[in-house]
Amino acid sequence: MRSPRGGGGGVGGCYRGGAGGQEQHVDLIPGIPDDVAVDCLARVPHASHRAMRRVCRGWRSAAATPAFASARAQAGANEDLVYLMQFGNPSAADADAEPKDDDGPANTPAYGVAVYNVTTGEWRRERGAPPVVPVFAQCAAVGTRLAVLGGWDPRTFEPVADVHVLDAATGLWRRGAPMRSARSFFACAEAGGKIYVAGGHDKHKNALKTAEAYDASADAWDPLPDMSEERDECDGMATVEGDRFLAVSGYRTARQGGFERDAEWFDPAAGAWRRLERVRAPPSAAHVVVKGRVWCIEGNAVMEWMGTRRGWREVGPYPPGLKAGTARAVCVGGGEKVVVTGALDGEGGGERHAVWVFDVKTKSWTVVRPPPEFAGFVFSVASVRI
Repeated sequence: MRSPRGGGGGVGGCYRGGAGGQEQHVDLIPGIPDDVAVDCLARVPHASHRAMRRVCRGWRSAAATPAFASARAQAGANEDLVYLMQFGNPSAADADAEPKDDDGPANTPAYGVAVYNVTTGEWRRERGAPPVVPVFAQCAAVGTRLAVLGGWDPRTFEPVADVHVLDAATGLWRRGAPMRSARSFFACAEAGGKIYVAGGHDKHKNALKTAEAYDASADAWDPLPDMSEERDECDGMATVEGDRFLAVSGYRTARQGGFERDAEWFDPAAGAWRRLERVRAPPSAAHVVVKGRVWCIEGNAVMEWMGTRRGWREVGPYPPGLKAGTARAVCVGGGEKVVVTGALDGEGGGERHAVWVFDVKTKSWTVVRPPPEFAGFVFSVASVRI
């Protein structure tokens, strides 16, 4: 039987000084065993976690424990959050003129971090984000940590090496160790517990073949060997094994806009890059890994990579109303759904964007039209389960 004070569950109430210098236990919720209290707190919606942590030190401490995360999973209270690096929607200026609530600024930023809660359908601005986010900064997530990396300085339009890290479980931001190289329009993804970046271009618009890997726990970057080729505007994702990073397509400095139809993946065991032929190339395609399979959203269907010999096969219909060449995709819910962002074809000259949610089991799409202030172009996406 678990301890009524949570002794065996990794959580407990807070303690305060008592008579004779002895610490006195204070229940998380008066009159309720701490393990039951944690089960109750675990059901609080993520949007209210910031307020919940402010109630008392005991609640703040309990919400930071692995037992709290486990209790949310066991209660079926997990929520899937999609973070979007998004440009403001000019047509929403009037609609977003007044503050909506405590979750964001009064006006839509030129480029910032938006959050779409796939579980609840709610939209919000990420509080505490850097006041000025580099334009075309990208994002990637490992565990509950979201890293915002690189991009252009909005004043000089030169690439930066900046890194900002959000712990989505606590809502706290910190400045991370900068990348070893300033870069923009690079491949970026989490693989094997690290965030990889590769390619892109420098301040002279020269394509890069350098790469590095970020350990969010240690807040440190490890240099990687150079790729075999320069790759500007390449696409990043994990490979089928999940522990290897893949840099898809891109182009060399001398071939501006001439996207290659190959890729390179990094083998961490060998410490070397390997080539992969016959992949689909950005900007016409969005790549995502779903339950260990590489998917590509392009043309008129969702395609799955079956290997070098078998090539590609169709696994689902194309998102209805999605304008070609504007898609970004991310897998959520452990592979249960794929979330795609992009422009609505034929609406407002492509200025109005939406979200498409693909149910992997039923192979069906649901179109989500966000509020006007969240209908701007999305450059990068990442997902976190809380």
